[in-house]
Amino acid sequence: MTDLVAPHDLDTTALLEEYRSKVVPAATEFVRGRMSARDLRAIWLPYFRGSFLTYERAVQEAWRAAYGPDRGIEPGPPMADPKYADQLRYFPVTISHNNLERLIDVLEVELEDRTASATKLPERIIDFAYVIDALEGLMQSLSNKS
Repeated sequence: MTDLVAPHDLDTTALLEEYRSKVVPAATEFVRGRMSARDLRAIWLPYFRGSFLTYERAVQEAWRAAYGPDRGIEPGPPMADPKYADQLRYFPVTISHNNLERLIDVLEVELEDRTASATKLPERIIDFAYVIDALEGLMQSLSNKS
């Protein structure tokens, strides 16, 4: 079998640019107490349901193409076979986005129209800031412009 290559549309450059232009500034404003959790979510959701969802579907399609279209995506983690390395390296981007979506949802439920300073669990804000930064670094590492 020949080496499998992830499709060009898995490059994270465009997703990273939108993340940096929309999500990172909103996250910064939220962490600094200048934006409510509800406003943060209002900025996050169009990105998450738009550009990211398109990207996530491309990752799934690349996996299906590599793993076999008739096999679909089986439950559980992807097979850690070196021949799937190109496809597998993009899964952390999708997993991280989905985890971040859940964290933003939790923050909105807790804080509603209040800011980060009102949280009873400051470690959530620390986790949020860390994930925002780490996800940016991860996408940069997978970008063709890195």
